[in-house]
Amino acid sequence: MKTDLLIYVNKGLSDADLTFNGSFIPLELAEKYSSIEKMGDAYFSIPSGSDGALSGDSRTIVRAGDDDADFWRALFEKTGSDHIIKVMADSPFLDFAVIRDMAAVHTGNLAEFTYSENLPEGMACEIYSRELVGAIPEFKEKTLPLTKVIRSNMNQFDIELYYRDPDIRDKRLSFRSSNPRERKIMQNMVAAGGGVPSYERIKEIIEKDPGVLYAGPSYVEIELTGECELDCIFCYRKMVHSRRADMDAGLFRKILEGMKGFALPYTVCFGGSGEPLMNRDFYSILDAAMADPLIERIIVETNGVLAGQNYRNYISGHASGKIKTVVNINGHDRDSYAKLHGADRFETVRENIAGLKQALAGAPADALHVQIMKINETEPFLDAYYDYWEKQNIPIILQKQNAYLGLIKDRRYSDLSPLDRVPCWHLQRDLYILSDGAVTFCKVDVNAAAARGNVAESGIADIWEKGRAAFLGDYAGAYASCPDCASCDEWYTFNF
Repeated sequence: MKTDLLIYVNKGLSDADLTFNGSFIPLELAEKYSSIEKMGDAYFSIPSGSDGALSGDSRTIVRAGDDDADFWRALFEKTGSDHIIKVMADSPFLDFAVIRDMAAVHTGNLAEFTYSENLPEGMACEIYSRELVGAIPEFKEKTLPLTKVIRSNMNQFDIELYYRDPDIRDKRLSFRSSNPRERKIMQNMVAAGGGVPSYERIKEIIEKDPGVLYAGPSYVEIELTGECELDCIFCYRKMVHSRRADMDAGLFRKILEGMKGFALPYTVCFGGSGEPLMNRDFYSILDAAMADPLIERIIVETNGVLAGQNYRNYISGHASGKIKTVVNINGHDRDSYAKLHGADRFETVRENIAGLKQALAGAPADALHVQIMKINETEPFLDAYYDYWEKQNIPIILQKQNAYLGLIKDRRYSDLSPLDRVPCWHLQRDLYILSDGAVTFCKVDVNAAAARGNVAESGIADIWEKGRAAFLGDYAGAYASCPDCASCDEWYTFNF
């Protein structure tokens, strides 16, 4: 029985993406596989048009499109394999003890397809059998990648789900060198562990030195203004000690410049205490964010009142999906809206949402969301709210209320906090910047009582580094007292 390895190169990856700590990952993976007794051959799959180092290798198979059923049929025919193990070519931490064990489970249980859900990307594989591929009917139309076809029809195949300890899904890690953030974390682990670790050692390295995870901000929430024309019952703006004016475009550009020092992709959210579209420089700020290659996505969190023709015109001209608009609408009719938002703007907001939907007709499905808070006041009409917006084919975000450590009234009718506390995601990955440039301790430090610094005066890298001690302390269960981290329930919520 012949079991071969397919080392799969995703479209758009360069040889630099496939190189880690001086080693070219695909060749290293092939060499490691060849050393495993009773295993077969290693092949490389590259997209057409690729001119990298693998393009001239005799083991390379050029594919015209995705790894759909036709691709797999041709692959089994060419290789003569009985089973093919698919691994990603940008996986420098791939542990072949795991691969060997998965293969033994697959063949021992006569499985048609084997995969793992608890192993992070870059640590596991998918195993396909010749019988499975032969059973897939031929289609005239282009089909999905075979793994999606299989997982959408689980009951039609003999599938083996592989589990291996330790389970580190709670770390939300991926071990793919093409992702700059994951590459940085892997480099930190290599430095801390004295080389590429086995899968079993990764948890040990993190527990001994959680600082390996502190790579740089992945989510930067920026308050463009402290102004808002609504008076929502769940908003903390009225509890802010001093009025916060507009952030000017120059300060925003300084933030972007400072973020370049991390050389990591990140998300920008225009949120905070005010309505971002009220900022006088909003569109020039949005232009600057759109032009920055490190910013993967821009989230505009708006009350929707000003999301009219000007905003529609802008996003319809930038429908790539980089801008995500989240409209906070916490009412189902004029009365419920006015009670929650303190103003009768329900029809305006709903009409603006309909206009945004039309303007984003060609954009990805996640380009527009409506958001409602899960509180006592919204519970009576929540089902009707869902029915309405689902019929409009607009995704809904059900938001957890943040009471900001008692700064505002807790209106929740249920507590969704997990029983076991994990280290705070926000201290590990987020920055919160007020309109005057102050970087707060975290999202609940709305008055900057424990500010790390100000981007108008200090570099972002230095400000980020000041947060390391709080992150490490939180990881160890030694919670900060200002703000009172031990009393906070935002630790389990996650952005990007």
